[in-house]
Amino acid sequence: MKTAEPMTGDHTETEDPRLPLLTTSEVLQTIGYLQRLVSLDTTHHGYAASRLAADLAKRVSQHTVGS
Repeated sequence: MKTAEPMTGDHTETEDPRLPLLTTSEVLQTIGYLQRLVSLDTTHHGYAASRLAADLAKRVSQHTVGS
């Protein structure tokens, strides 16, 4: 699955404030919702939700193991 390239650049005070990062519990809740979608949608959309959930879970586990 392709993911977007990270955004780079400077953030100045004149720009809109950035949104806060998701908390671990919010990410885990999102993964749970995506997994529920998989069970309801057997099309390519469900498969994409499954891959996204797996990718997010992998990323979260890599960052929380050392914490």
